[in-house]
Amino acid sequence: MASSLEMDPVELYEELSRDLGFGAEEAALLRRAQPLVEPHAPQIVDRFYEVLSANPTQRAVFDDEAQIERQKVHLRAWIVSLFDGEYDAAYVQRRARIGRAHVRIRLPQRYMVSMMNLLRRNLRLAFDDEAPQAGWSAEEIRRLWCALDQLLDIELAVMLETFRDDYDARLRTSERLASLGKLAASIGHELRNPLAVIDSSTHLLARRCDDDPKTTKHIDRIREQVARSNHIITDLLELARDRPPVREPIEIGELVHLALTGLPRSDRTLRTNVSEGSVVVDGSQLRQVIFNLVQNALQAARSWVQLDAVVSDDRLRVVVTDDGPGFTLEAKANLFEPLYTTKVNGVGLGLWLSKRIVEKHGGVIQAQSLPEGGAKLELDIPAE
Repeated sequence: MASSLEMDPVELYEELSRDLGFGAEEAALLRRAQPLVEPHAPQIVDRFYEVLSANPTQRAVFDDEAQIERQKVHLRAWIVSLFDGEYDAAYVQRRARIGRAHVRIRLPQRYMVSMMNLLRRNLRLAFDDEAPQAGWSAEEIRRLWCALDQLLDIELAVMLETFRDDYDARLRTSERLASLGKLAASIGHELRNPLAVIDSSTHLLARRCDDDPKTTKHIDRIREQVARSNHIITDLLELARDRPPVREPIEIGELVHLALTGLPRSDRTLRTNVSEGSVVVDGSQLRQVIFNLVQNALQAARSWVQLDAVVSDDRLRVVVTDDGPGFTLEAKANLFEPLYTTKVNGVGLGLWLSKRIVEKHGGVIQAQSLPEGGAKLELDIPAE
């Protein structure tokens, strides 16, 4: 048997069909059963989402009820198409796309297996109610269930193969990040030296050219790009060091002030609500996290960004909200993945590093799109 590692979905489907003995006779049986199963598809779908919604982990994959209703339409179509009797290359590619969609939304792989089993059982119940009245013999029903089991196992294998592809891609990403970290450690400090010279020179030029608005504008742009370059280098060096937090007391107001210092100029309004008191955290690391969250929000916002930093019940909660377009389903699933970015000039390290820092502090960071529009990023860590 050829390795599935070398196969596209169609080749994998053809190999499994040969191994399991799924062919024209089985396809004909499934096609004959379609009129009996199709009327039950809506009830099967409703039952499927009843079970799914009762599991908090699975329910969290979906943003709202509207999205679930859209997915119900797709699932009904999928159930009916199981019994089309034509399983060509286009059919297999559609199945592979379903698997890739589940990968994108980060649905845990185990639920692909459990939910397929749920569908299998409900399809059997539906057909068993109809088959005797439709003149199906016990032997025909037995053969139909063998054919359906074969097809569902093949489909599950095709879908799960996309998870392996994703795992391989993540492994390659990890290897690239390791190489990137080594490179950053070797050249990061050397890059900072010329950037420091450029920055100090622009300060001198700015003082001498303060009566020339056009020149001042260009100098400001240079300084913004120097700050951006320094921030990228900081992210890369943090990647290389991967150090544990060094916790020290720091006032929340000071932490936020230090984080917001150095933000590029923006025409969006930044509102802050910061409680009094102190926290015991790694101020350098948390400052970087807050900077990343606010900078991303300012880039996405239409007109405003709200930053709340509050201590309650011995927890520090930092919430950054904006009135931008929110997250697509794919973006929400991949937001904290390394090297993932939706920005043209993005690097894709900031939020990934932020998540690592928060988790090292024993906390969590979450993202969501707001029903009224916009996005919210929230971190929650122990205050001590």
